[in-house]
Amino acid sequence: MATIQGPWTNHLHGLSQHFDEMVEIDGFGERDPGDKKFTKILHDACHVVWDAEKRSFPDLSGIVEKAHTLVEKAFKYGFADLAMVHPHCYAHSKHAPVVQDSLQMTGSDIIEAVMDFWTNFDQSGEAPPKLPDFAKTDPWTKTRQPHPRTTRLARFRDGITLPTSAATPRAHLIYQARATVRAEYMKPPAAMAISADGEHLFMASSTGYKSRDPSLKHYNLDEDPELDWGGRQDPGLSNTPDYLALDDERQLVFLADHDRIKSFRWGVPPDESSADAARGERKSKSKPSKRLPNVHTLNSEREYTGPLAVLPGGRIVRAGKGAAAVWNTDQLATHLDTPAGTLLGAGRLNTDNSWREADCAGIEHSAGLPAHAVVRFADEPGFQPAAWHVHRPTGWLLCGERSCDTDGFACVALDLEHGGRRAARFLGHGHDAEKFATSAGEPSVFWTAGGDGFARMFDVRRPLPVLTFDTGGQSEGCADVVFVHPDGIPTLFTGGERTQQIKMWDIRARACVYELSTGNNGVTSMLWDDKHTTLLAASERGYPKYRKARIPRWATWWAIEKSMKEYEKLSQEPGVSTDEERTAGEAASATNVPADEDVKMEDSETIEDNESDWEDEESEDEDSEDGTEDSKEDDYENPKDIDEEYSSDKRWPQQAYHDERFFGYAFDADGSALLRYQFTDEPDWDMPASASRSGW
Repeated sequence: MATIQGPWTNHLHGLSQHFDEMVEIDGFGERDPGDKKFTKILHDACHVVWDAEKRSFPDLSGIVEKAHTLVEKAFKYGFADLAMVHPHCYAHSKHAPVVQDSLQMTGSDIIEAVMDFWTNFDQSGEAPPKLPDFAKTDPWTKTRQPHPRTTRLARFRDGITLPTSAATPRAHLIYQARATVRAEYMKPPAAMAISADGEHLFMASSTGYKSRDPSLKHYNLDEDPELDWGGRQDPGLSNTPDYLALDDERQLVFLADHDRIKSFRWGVPPDESSADAARGERKSKSKPSKRLPNVHTLNSEREYTGPLAVLPGGRIVRAGKGAAAVWNTDQLATHLDTPAGTLLGAGRLNTDNSWREADCAGIEHSAGLPAHAVVRFADEPGFQPAAWHVHRPTGWLLCGERSCDTDGFACVALDLEHGGRRAARFLGHGHDAEKFATSAGEPSVFWTAGGDGFARMFDVRRPLPVLTFDTGGQSEGCADVVFVHPDGIPTLFTGGERTQQIKMWDIRARACVYELSTGNNGVTSMLWDDKHTTLLAASERGYPKYRKARIPRWATWWAIEKSMKEYEKLSQEPGVSTDEERTAGEAASATNVPADEDVKMEDSETIEDNESDWEDEESEDEDSEDGTEDSKEDDYENPKDIDEEYSSDKRWPQQAYHDERFFGYAFDADGSALLRYQFTDEPDWDMPASASRSGW
């Protein structure tokens, strides 16, 4: 049977030829990612796919593959010699827009550098020039606060209608940012996960001299909400763990380094015998066990070194290049079934690539049991997943590769249940798809955190993004995404590294609602604890230089204490309500998109046949208005507003993205930390301590 051709194949062939010609004449401005000619070729390739889908072309997958080949070729050229870092978004349209944060700002570190340059090198004696409008961010006191108990570590955007009310109480707390904020100081883990029942938190991390020793941390969130006495143990690996996965049915946590996978049991599955419970595997009724028992040791053969995933039926799968290894844990010998000290697998572990101390007593020397099966990637023989995530409704593995490993950054869905075939390909990324997020509230949808600085929403049935959020103004990669549906309202959290913040987005309204302070730390990963309505964020602190802090009076702990007393006094007065909640109809102004609008792309038969639907929507710079308000210039930093006494023993990083005025409390973490934002009706007024002058 002859292959069905169409104008789309010819169009993509023409675009590919045009690209080759532009390369030949060096027509892309030294691989400039902002070059409109470069971006237009990618944009046109996606338009071809969109048009073929709209017209129900029967060989759509073939068109997607041809478009992917062109996009990969273009980016391999663009990324040569690391010339391209953050390319423009190119897969958007009127029906699948790219959305920017309404607050466009310049980091305080850049402002500091500009002012320092003027002070140190200009000898004219003239007053420093006025800062441009994009650098003059209003102080926190001029921003909207939807409730008296809204955390001071949140900054809301103007013109946003909250889609919540008393009828959606849980979402109301989240959208009003009524949160207790805590910081637990620790190195950011390589991976972390929460059990399905919301009771247990696990972290794969490192410890010891030069962080060369592996560590498994375990916290019981019900019994130890402050994370004061969790368990920590050496898992016996030869190197620090890179990946972690949970089998909730069997209550097993899996950790993996380059050589092996080890599992540990945190409780007793319902079908375990009383004899097993007698061996010490009974759940703790008070504090969690200091040491979880080692159950399995699996041999990765130094070939399957990628991420882990747990599949139904007690199977653990680990990625390699062009294939994945699969173990059925129910059919494996365990350390619990053998005498203490017995090695599992063929022979003794080879530790020649271990970074741990020679003859380290902490290493368990089982070589590990081999995989029961290897599934080859039928359509992707060279594909090497660097991140993957099980899409529960379909059973597919959503996968992203890392460009530094494979020279590509494809995003695909693999079906391991049917020979490792490629079930779908997703276009539109300008760099690695580093993290994935799904939610039971919308099973056909997933989000990706892109190394190009965008969070993208996909429908598993469609090859192009449904919606794109520019999370960091193209100044950084998107560190992670958390996708949740409190009271049925689709909500996204995104983490920033250089911009040192967490943003909360209303997906239906296509808008950033607010951002949360991370204490000047960069976000590395995030988790949602649904049981406790808590966002957890692992954050990292570099080695900044510090300056003397300039903290306004309203951003001190004293100001928080004053607000607390005023709130409590008001709440005790008879007939006075302290509930100043703003519902959607009471907001100062509304977004352009109705709160109940569905962001899903229309079915192909309902989309109008209009070329303008797929148009280049790059925003144009607007002319600044004349007569900028003097108050904004005056409020940039008013020396009379600084609390000199409070600031005297405080410091602030010179490279901080936010200055002391940006949030309602000047919080500097002064170290890597696990940050917890627990949304609750009556959040604690207390705040994490900010850095003092010690350690200057």
